[in-house]
Amino acid sequence: MITIRFLRSRKFKTNSKRWSVALQLFTIWYMVIITGTYLSSGTEAYFNDHDQVTGTITAGTWEVESSQWDKSSLAFINKDQTIVVKACPPINISTKIKNKGRDMKGTTEFEVFYKDSGNPMKGKKIGNGIIQPISSNNVDVLTFEVNKPGNYKFRALQRPGHGNKDDSRQDLWSETITVKCEEVKKSQEKEEVKLESEPGKEVEEKSEPAEKEQKAEQNKEASETESDPVKEEVETPDKVSPETSTKLEKKDETSEQDKSEGKEVPSLTETTESEAPMQKEG
Repeated sequence: MITIRFLRSRKFKTNSKRWSVALQLFTIWYMVIITGTYLSSGTEAYFNDHDQVTGTITAGTWEVESSQWDKSSLAFINKDQTIVVKACPPINISTKIKNKGRDMKGTTEFEVFYKDSGNPMKGKKIGNGIIQPISSNNVDVLTFEVNKPGNYKFRALQRPGHGNKDDSRQDLWSETITVKCEEVKKSQEKEEVKLESEPGKEVEEKSEPAEKEQKAEQNKEASETESDPVKEEVETPDKVSPETSTKLEKKDETSEQDKSEGKEVPSLTETTESEAPMQKEG
């Protein structure tokens, strides 16, 4: 019986040792976890007196896309040039503008500035207009009528919200357009001088054929006056009718009587000429 009891107590001792070892391992593991959490987390100190500090910290800003901007972007094609227009006002000046962005979903505005000489950007505004919607990569022409010679510039406004800026409108400037009228006037004066010199030549050229025509008419009149008496003198006594011959003989007899009496007797040529119309009337 004694031996049996000894064996039972020995058996229970072995079980208690196992539980104690397990309990020690569990406590060690738990302590390791607690110490690890304290080491990895931040430390805080608490005091009886404390101050409270308030403030804001911004990590960064992000631009919010504007709902008004249609992603269009306008640009003048010849913005770095100076164009000279040789004409006298009133005339129409023009410039080309291109949409390098997406399609415009609405209209925008443009203005025209003027200055006698120098940079028109520092001049005064003389007019404005509307730019109709331009599709992507297309070009439109802006025109405006001016009444004075000088320097002009177009100023266009981008669509609202361009560059995601709703509080302001971005603008752009065209090339300088210079209107000159003096050179045109000089060329017109030269043309007028030429026209004034050319009519004199035409008058001289016209006067020569007129003088020729007058001379030809005078020659015709002279030839007609010379030919008429010849026709009358051509009538010789051979062609005279017997009746006229008897009359001539009678006139000769009377002429002799007149001569004897001292009277003037007309010549034969005069009598023939005086009788010629009588014959024509008969």
